[in-house]
Amino acid sequence: MEVFLHLLPLLGSFVFAGLLFHAIFWGMTYTVDEAFVRVRVYGWTVRKVALSDIEWAAHDWCFWNEHWTNTGNPKRMILLRRRTGCFRNFLISPPSPQEFLRELAAKGVTVR
Repeated sequence: MEVFLHLLPLLGSFVFAGLLFHAIFWGMTYTVDEAFVRVRVYGWTVRKVALSDIEWAAHDWCFWNEHWTNTGNPKRMILLRRRTGCFRNFLISPPSPQEFLRELAAKGVTVR
């Protein structure tokens, strides 16, 4: 048993990396409520953007932005252009981009 005790930090690192990988690719979801677009990981809100702060939304991609994506597929990317902030472009990747854009339009956000 003592021989394997020095492997515990390595095992802990692998478990942490596995949980982080799962949280990003399968645990991250996006919701629109009355006041915010929320990025959630396992149901906990980790980032939110006020609907009043969104200048426009588009089915687009750009390089210089704040990424909250869980895919590399550009067909699933939605760009939210904010009015304020250091990084005004906010990139998310909901499972159904067209439906997500319809939800945003129903809340009063301009869709390009």
